[in-house]
Amino acid sequence: MCGTAFSAIASTTAWADTVPTPSAQLASQDTLAAMQDQCDILAAAHETGNGDKWTGEVVTGAATLVSGPTETGSRDIDEGTIQHAGTYVPAVLEIRGNPFRVGGSVNMFGDQWSTAGYWTDSTYNFTADFTSTFQHAFSCNINQEVYHAEQVIHHDAEGQYVIDPELIGTPQANAALNACNAFNAAHAAGANQGFWGQSPQGNCVFEGTQAYDETIPEYWDGPVLKFTVAGTPVSQEQIDSIYAFEDHGGPVQVTGEYHVGQVVICISPNKPAPGGTWRTQNGYTGTKCTTDWFKVAPWGAGTEGSNGTYISVPNYSL
Repeated sequence: MCGTAFSAIASTTAWADTVPTPSAQLASQDTLAAMQDQCDILAAAHETGNGDKWTGEVVTGAATLVSGPTETGSRDIDEGTIQHAGTYVPAVLEIRGNPFRVGGSVNMFGDQWSTAGYWTDSTYNFTADFTSTFQHAFSCNINQEVYHAEQVIHHDAEGQYVIDPELIGTPQANAALNACNAFNAAHAAGANQGFWGQSPQGNCVFEGTQAYDETIPEYWDGPVLKFTVAGTPVSQEQIDSIYAFEDHGGPVQVTGEYHVGQVVICISPNKPAPGGTWRTQNGYTGTKCTTDWFKVAPWGAGTEGSNGTYISVPNYSL
């Protein structure tokens, strides 16, 4: 067949025979959230009420195809890849050329051609959307942050008692100095005098840092990995545009020259002359279904001596 033009594929159901396996897409936000929910539950199981923080961290793993790819939606057929298959069914037939003889047949034959018809099947490439389901594996890193409660640390006064400057050079100075030194000596010996750091104390004043409380707020240590636990894989559906192959695309309309073959176009009379007439068939409209033409018709196959009797051909003899 030359000059063939293919029409659109007929609207019959076709199923792709060869579809490449898609690659798994990255875990979606919904999938990651489902994984995180599992990790949170696993981490919470370690809570004891002591203030420690337990957290689960998602570690994504491999994805495994569990269903699909399944075609959805319409196809974008690559017209340049359409190949006919199956059987050609002509829609327009015609006989070309003059009748010719074949072997010992008393009939005459012709070349039958078709200029339009269809093939019962076809193959082609196409692009379409396919849905697939992957199971995304993951694990949970379970981390612990140790809790430290708020602390209040008391710092005692640090320094010494000295004589009140106003008493220096007065008759009371020596007695006051002895008293101050006694305070200092008692404190150094570990005695709890009940007033250390208070000023003035008698004829002594305190030099140094007063007692104070230091508050350290509550805090947690940095996270430390304690366990790694496998999670239950999460299923995720995805849609991919895939270039695939259809090996049974259904009927396809064609136009162009197609040689159907040799068919009988002139039926010899059933009885020898007189009374017998030639009949035409298979669309032959010419005027050469006659004994005169039979005598001079070209040979499509065979020769004059091909086992024929030709007794039904009117007015014919070898």
